[in-house]
Amino acid sequence: MRFIFSSGARSVLALLIFILLSIPAYSGWGEGIQAELQPGETVEVDGYSVELSDISVVPESPAALINIYSNGSISSTVMRAGEFFVLKDMHNREKLGVKLEEIRREGYLSNESRAILEIRMRSRPEISISMSPDRDIYRSGDQIRVEVFVENRGDGNAESIRLLLNLSEPHSDVLNGTMKEIGKKMRRSLLRPGEVWRERICFQTPSLPERDSIELVAAAEYLDADSNRYRSETILPIAVSGPVELHKHVQEIQTFGRTYYVINSIRNTGKVRLGLSFTDSAGNEFQSEGVAVKEFELIPGESKIISYAVKARHPGEGLVLPPARCTYSIAGSTYTVISESPVVDVFGPQIEAKRYATSGGDPDEFQVCMEVKNTGNRYAGVRAYRIFPESVEISDGKNDLSFALAAGSSRTICWSVRCPNGSCALPPVDLIYFDSENNIFRCEVPSLRLERHLEINTSGKNITDSHVVETSRSIQKREVESDPSEFVLALILLISALIWVRSI
Repeated sequence: MRFIFSSGARSVLALLIFILLSIPAYSGWGEGIQAELQPGETVEVDGYSVELSDISVVPESPAALINIYSNGSISSTVMRAGEFFVLKDMHNREKLGVKLEEIRREGYLSNESRAILEIRMRSRPEISISMSPDRDIYRSGDQIRVEVFVENRGDGNAESIRLLLNLSEPHSDVLNGTMKEIGKKMRRSLLRPGEVWRERICFQTPSLPERDSIELVAAAEYLDADSNRYRSETILPIAVSGPVELHKHVQEIQTFGRTYYVINSIRNTGKVRLGLSFTDSAGNEFQSEGVAVKEFELIPGESKIISYAVKARHPGEGLVLPPARCTYSIAGSTYTVISESPVVDVFGPQIEAKRYATSGGDPDEFQVCMEVKNTGNRYAGVRAYRIFPESVEISDGKNDLSFALAAGSSRTICWSVRCPNGSCALPPVDLIYFDSENNIFRCEVPSLRLERHLEINTSGKNITDSHVVETSRSIQKREVESDPSEFVLALILLISALIWVRSI
């Protein structure tokens, strides 16, 4: 059979043949980078150093000496424009390709010339495996469903891929039956760059004596275009609960002063009857009668609820209740399950108050002050009635108070009072305060004793009551200066006695 081509067709055919002959040189190679080097210059590519050692500027046949350094070894080659050099490893696998694109002569000396190199790394597949379970934690006997994603993130085709799945010891036998059923599907002939292969497996959760995790191991074995072997592996930890489930719950947002209930739920999810020892407490932030140790048994599938009342000791955010604990034994070994530690935000006012006294200008007069603080985290309306008994005369201020106090603020109120005979007892004060929802609270201010007295000790120094130390001293001094009659009377009596003695 004869084929007749025109001159134009022959030109096109020649171009196609040239292209086809050029393709094998780049088949299986990744994208290249270009470098324009002078003699002595080096370019780094993926752990390789490519050096333009020298250039021959012979006009008829210019050439370049190329050195390639890798892991302490050196490979040298002389190349002319258009030639392609392939570096291979000890196993004769192609690693690096260098093409001399062009030599530019810029003078008659080699160091005045340049060489343009195109450098390519061999295309390689890179398999990445990821796994996604359908739950965060599994109970004994549950079905575990896992999606497996195999992605080629390299720049070359992955061929003859085999996916291997198994559980780590001592649970490796759990997947035996599953792998027999799906083993035929765990193969792919080709996975191109960027492609994702998805599989789904399902198997039963093994029975564990306590909460632990099992490891699902996924491995992919595959080849590249040159039949080089590779292996990628990943591990997925899967949380498995033991035969006892223990959960502790309480309302997370609470109003200060109200009572709430802690709910502990215990369930036997195992396959045998269990004897359980349960302990729990409300901790330091809450007041409660508490729950001591409780002993009971649960058959498989049975549940028990243990609850008790709590009340916050003070407002605050992020108050923590300690976890509950449940202890049981299996095959002579003892295990403990620990519940969650509930975190609670408690909102409301909390009033703290104290009284103190100083003396006034008069011997029977005192200044009594009350400092009131809102240590809570909400507004408080404060009221108090009959702060002083009827026997105490109030010369400045009222015998009641009513004001608002913002969270974290304080206020000091003072009264001038007069006590009969210089001393009196102030009974406790019952402060009533309330929040914006009209929840009523109480705060008791302790009693306070007011008195002035002077005692003489053996050293002759004045000792006064601690409430009025400075005032007592000033009062005694003022009394001596303001009453000279006693001194004059004593002087007259003394003169009279002297006259009487002389007359005798």
